[in-house]
Formats: sequence, C-alpha cells, structure tokens
Amino acid sequence: MSHPSSLDLDALAAGKLPPAEATAVRAHVAECARCRADLAAAESACAHFTRDVLPRTLPALRARAPKRTRWWAIAPAILVPAFAVLALVWWTGRQPAGPPDEPDLLIKGGMSFQVFANRGGEVIPVRDGTRLAAGDSIRFVVGTGGPRYVIVASIDGAGNTTIYYPYDGERSGDATKSPTELPGSIVLDTSPGPERVFALASAEPLEGGAVKRALAELGARGGDAIRTTRTLPVQAAAQASIVFEKVAP
Repeated sequence: MSHPSSLDLDALAAGKLPPAEATAVRAHVAECARCRADLAAAESACAHFTRDVLPRTLPALRARAPKRTRWWAIAPAILVPAFAVLALVWWTGRQPAGPPDEPDLLIKGGMSFQVFANRGGEVIPVRDGTRLAAGDSIRFVVGTGGPRYVIVASIDGAGNTTIYYPYDGERSGDATKSPTELPGSIVLDTSPGPERVFALASAEPLEGGAVKRALAELGARGGDAIRTTRTLPVQAAAQASIVFEKVAP
C-alpha cells in the first residue's frame, strides 16, 4: 500500500481506526521506517495530551459551558477520542519519535494553540486544511509558554483582516502560560477560500494596526500564500497559525 496519511496514523495511535484499516496500516508500518517513526510520534503526542494537557483544559471548558447551549459540555468519553486524533494542532509538523521535551505543543518557548469549531452542536477539532462553512463558530485555546500577552487574528481569501482576540482590539490581550480557553466564539462569514488564523505571543502588547497591516500584505499575495505562510513579520516572541478552508454551507 502507499504511505498512510497522517490522519490515518493519528487515528491508529488513538485506537480509532476501523480494524481492517488498522491491520493494513500496521502491516505497512512494520516495513516502513518513516511511517514507523511517524506513528511513534503520534502515539507519544496522544499519550502526552491525555496525560498532561487534557486534565488542565477540560475543567475550564466545563466551567464555562453555557447550560442552555451545552457548547462545551462534552462527556470525557467523547472528548478524549476527539482530542486524541490530534484535536490538538501540531504547528511544527511531525515531531521526532519519543516524549516531548516541553509541555503542550512545542513552538517557541512552549507555546500551544488549539482551534475548535462548533457545527450544529458537534465539536470539530480544526487542523490545517479542515473544511468549515459559513455559520460554523470557532473558539481558541492558547498557552503562551511564558509571554504575558497574545493577539489572535486572521486573513481570508477575500482579503478580510480580523482580530479575534481581543475581539476587534487595538492591541494584544492578557494571556496565560498554560493552555486556556479564550473568551467568546466567532461565527464564520460567507467569504469562501482559505483563512489563516495566527496566535502571536509577546512580552509587551502588540499593536493591532501593525498586525492587520502584516495580514493585509499577506492577503494581497493571494490564496496560495495564505495557505503556505505560517508566520507574520512582526515582533512576537512566539507564533502559531492554522489554515482552514471556508466552503459554501
């Protein structure tokens, strides 16, 4: 068989691949050193997330869940598998096999960034290339690894720049070192094409205007640039980003 996709390896690591597919993938992994290393990395990430990240994040999400909408009121039996299939987002690509060197998702200084979408009450972990639709709402979990401030902003294929946190803010907002859910949710508009969301951590607040100018310059280069550009030319201590595709509902 050809090399299994990263999603298949992630699902296998989480024990969520159907038995027949799991048997075929394991047979390939046994003969392929590259996929064997990728699977080991996925298994390490799943174990690390379940052991170290989820116990800190889940109580905060539950505490903030509106009782009427139950946006985040998800039973652990559902939430853990969803996270295990990389509901966390790896921003540096595949990590080497073995345990992570620092907590959470390793960026600069240990920064982590997780994105979740809500579609009709179903929570969807968002990773590069996820297809979302107008009306879906998204939320963010960010841990800076140290810096006091963070700004979350995006650029889409229509050239729209948006500061999501603090919403429409003029500068960065307060942040925490460990992964914490940011307040509020964002409902996606009808503009089709790619949208890349950046989380920028800094020791001092960044000016929203400077961030939006950098986003606009990226947007002017077109959809392919949005899909492939992972950092902005701004003075941030650490950056993380993810791109998703907005499609017609």
